[in-house]
Amino acid sequence: MFRVTFLVSDPAESRRRAVELRAPSIGSGVRIVSAFQHGKTVDVYLDIAESAAPYEAAERLADQLGVPEYEVTYVEPLPIASAQRPGVERRLHRADAITQVRLHPDDRTLSILARHRPHETVERVEVEQTDESVSLTVLVVTPDDHVRSQYVSMATAFTWMDTVLDRPLGDRRVIRSGPIDGASVSRSGPG
Repeated sequence: MFRVTFLVSDPAESRRRAVELRAPSIGSGVRIVSAFQHGKTVDVYLDIAESAAPYEAAERLADQLGVPEYEVTYVEPLPIASAQRPGVERRLHRADAITQVRLHPDDRTLSILARHRPHETVERVEVEQTDESVSLTVLVVTPDDHVRSQYVSMATAFTWMDTVLDRPLGDRRVIRSGPIDGASVSRSGPG
């Protein structure tokens, strides 16, 4: 895994660049795992296959964002996501909404943007496929003892995740769980 840190001129520009990360075409073997915007920087975490070159992927992403200054750092993910404190239950439930679904040029990979509460973590995407449709449900977890788990939160967080269908999407309808059920899919163009 690699972190690419982009430096931009001001925080408003940084936010605009972060929005542009929603559907970049970086190339095969490269996937955006997560991205964070803070002040004048945007940190993007990339999962890069052995066949891809990390610095070339970072350069392509920088060109697409129009950002000349960036730094590439190798980072190693720590196995803490599955760690759980003894005696703490984790509640699994649907995310608030799936706000966007994008189809990659391979016609099989879907990038899904889920809206959830800031203290929740995306656990998995459930996919049910038929000849007519593909139903998507994003499941999130939060520990029962989390200080905010019992309160209504007006704050939201967004997480992108990818899922690969067992066959091309073709003309099948995508059905999203949540308040925007049955909305359309945007198709990503070639990079």
